[in-house]
Amino acid sequence: MEIKKINTDKLLNISHSWRPNTFDEFIGQEHIKEIVKTAIESGKKREWQVGHILFSGPSGFGKTTMAHIISKQWQVSIKAVTWYAITKPSEIISILNTLEKWDILFIDELHRLKPNIEEVLYVAMEDFVIDMVMPEWGNVRIPINPFTLIGATTKSESLSQPIKNRFVYHFHFMEYTSDEKETIIKKYLNKYEIKTSENTIKKISEKVGSVPREIHNLCIKIRDFVITRSPLDKEGWGEIWKNLTDTLREEFLKHSQIEEGGMTPLHAKYLEILEKADRPLGVKAIAVQLWVNEKAVEEDIEPLLLKLWKIEKTGAGRILIS
Repeated sequence: MEIKKINTDKLLNISHSWRPNTFDEFIGQEHIKEIVKTAIESGKKREWQVGHILFSGPSGFGKTTMAHIISKQWQVSIKAVTWYAITKPSEIISILNTLEKWDILFIDELHRLKPNIEEVLYVAMEDFVIDMVMPEWGNVRIPINPFTLIGATTKSESLSQPIKNRFVYHFHFMEYTSDEKETIIKKYLNKYEIKTSENTIKKISEKVGSVPREIHNLCIKIRDFVITRSPLDKEGWGEIWKNLTDTLREEFLKHSQIEEGGMTPLHAKYLEILEKADRPLGVKAIAVQLWVNEKAVEEDIEPLLLKLWKIEKTGAGRILIS
C-alpha cells in the first residue's frame, strides 16, 4: 500500500513564530506600549540607556514578550535570565560584566532574588558600578557598561523598596477586554490557517479567560481537533480542517470539556465539593477531596473561580456565591 507523504511543516505551520515581534503585533496593554515607545525614542535621541522598567502582573500576560519587543525596537541585545539561575552575587556580577553598552538585562520572577543579590543589582542599576571585595585592596568599585534592567514579577509587593525605587517605569499588565480577546483568537487561528466566522470567534472567547498564553493554548487545541476531524484531499492537504464551523466548534467544546470562562472538570469538581459540603471549607479540605496539593488549589484553580464570581474567600473558609 502506498503511503502518502504529508508536508507537516506546512500543515502545522511550524515555521511561523506565534510571538509578536513589534508593538503593533502585540495586542492590548496600550497604556504600556505608548509610554515605552516614548522612552525608547528619548533614549535614541539622548544616546543613552532607557530607564529601568518593571513589569508586574499575572503569568502569561506577555511580560517576557514585551521585553523582547523593546530590545528589537531599541536595536540592542537582550540577555534573559530567570531568578533560579542566579544563586549568589558572583553570578549576577558575571552577567553584568558581559553586558555591552545599552544592552537589556531581563530577569523573570525578580521578587525571588536573594537580598544579597538584590544589593549588587540595585547599586549597578543606579551607578553602573559593581562593588567588589578584593583581599589586598579592600572594597573596589568597578565600572560596567550602562544597561537597562527589565524586571518581571507576579508579586511586586514582595520586592524590596530599595530595588523597587531604582525602576524609572513600573507597569502593571491589565486584564484583556472582550474585544482584545477576540482579536487574539483571530490572530492565532489565522496563524494556523483556520478560517471561521466572527460569531464563532465570539463564542470561543466566552469559553476562555483573558490570559494570552491560555488563549494561544486553546487555539492550538482547536487546530489539533479540527485537523483530526478532517480528511485529506487528493494532494495530501486537508480542505475541511481550514474551516471551523459552528458544528465543529460545539463538538470541540464538548470533546475538550471546556465550560464558561474556561472552566475545566477540575473547576466543576471544586464547585461540587463546596455545594455538597453546604458550609465553608478550608483549602486543605478541598485539596484532599480534589487529590491535589493546597498550592495547586490556590494558584491553579481558585483564581478563575474568584474572577468568575463563583466562590468567595471568608474567614471561615471558601463558600459558593449563589
